[in-house]
Amino acid sequence: MISLYHKVQKVESLQKSVDKDTKVFKRHACIECESFCAECCRYNDVTATSLEFLPFAWHAYKLGLLEQWLEDLEKNESQQCIFLRQDADKWGCKIYPVRGLICRLFGFSAITDKNGRPVYAACRILKQHRPETASRAGLYVVGGGKVPVISTYYRRLASIDPSTGNDFMPINQAIKKALEIVYFHCLYRESA
Repeated sequence: MISLYHKVQKVESLQKSVDKDTKVFKRHACIECESFCAECCRYNDVTATSLEFLPFAWHAYKLGLLEQWLEDLEKNESQQCIFLRQDADKWGCKIYPVRGLICRLFGFSAITDKNGRPVYAACRILKQHRPETASRAGLYVVGGGKVPVISTYYRRLASIDPSTGNDFMPINQAIKKALEIVYFHCLYRESA
């Protein structure tokens, strides 16, 4: 059985791979997020796995913020990601460097059609505000351009730990479960 620390390392390695692949896709497809957008964080139906948030939870433990964030999640009733900045003068993700896999892939990846071919999954804002850019990125993918495929990365994630890597839930629940996994691991280790 793989240790929690090694799971964290493997997920971080996968996240680096996603970041590298999305960066290449963005450059070749000539696509970027709208400036100061963060609309993807406002969706109420984002699902994730606790496994993809283990690096975040490990980071929270190292910073001494794990219990505080668990308490914040307990009090939170919103379905939007708890780490979306709601301040008027700030925007975006409070935990951007340690965000989950879905956050890294959203808007810069593809789903597959019924024949297994990649189809660019443009975000709603990009389709509305810059339809020519979204269309150009879609044509790049149809033309055989390399694009990160969401299901491929989630299969790789699930291979690290099938029990937590295949268990999708609302994003705040996934974050909370990841924090609990690290919390109980560290509590047990300290009391042993």
